Amino acid sequence: MSQRGGAVNMRVPMQFLMQKESAIQYLDMDEMTFERFIIPMVARLKFGTQTFFLTDQLEEAVISLAEMSITEEE
Repeated sequence: MSQRGGAVNMRVPMQFLMQKESAIQYLDMDEMTFERFIIPMVARLKFGTQTFFLTDQLEEAVISLAEMSITEEE
């Protein structure tokens, strides 16, 4: 957060929408793994027949899965 001349400017992280097929490719997963592990952790946006995901949520889901995996190994 920065302040200039009394006004407060908040920086909001950029969030982009990604179609389901692109999200699967982006995460380098097969569709079954994506649906089983990622979809339950993220919001789905449906526009007609297309499903979209927020890129930052996809990345957070992968990080969460990695953290859970490390915790289970310990």
